[in-house]
Amino acid sequence: MVNRCKRPQITGYIYDSETKRPIENCQVGEVLSQSNGYFSLKEKRYRQFTFFGFEAPTLAVNEPVKKEGYEVQNIQFMQPFGGGMKKGAFHNADTIYIKKNILKSN
Repeated sequence: MVNRCKRPQITGYIYDSETKRPIENCQVGEVLSQSNGYFSLKEKRYRQFTFFGFEAPTLAVNEPVKKEGYEVQNIQFMQPFGGGMKKGAFHNADTIYIKKNILKSN
């Protein structure tokens, strides 16, 4: 059995793309951003039965970024052998700018 990385710890900030101000209570994966826009998703791991010499599986991350009144975005990245990352794996998503929804009127 080996311990695989399902998702590294992901941290970053959510900002409004127009005002360049932080957005509070924006849903990022299973957490909400703080008043300064900061969020931190915990690392997720799983156990996998493997044979010696087998390569680590691909790591594919896709976490939704949602806030009412804004367009939905995703934190997405892929690493070919990322599933083999050791415990304490980390990804800095930096600053994510989200756009307000533009309501269409007839």
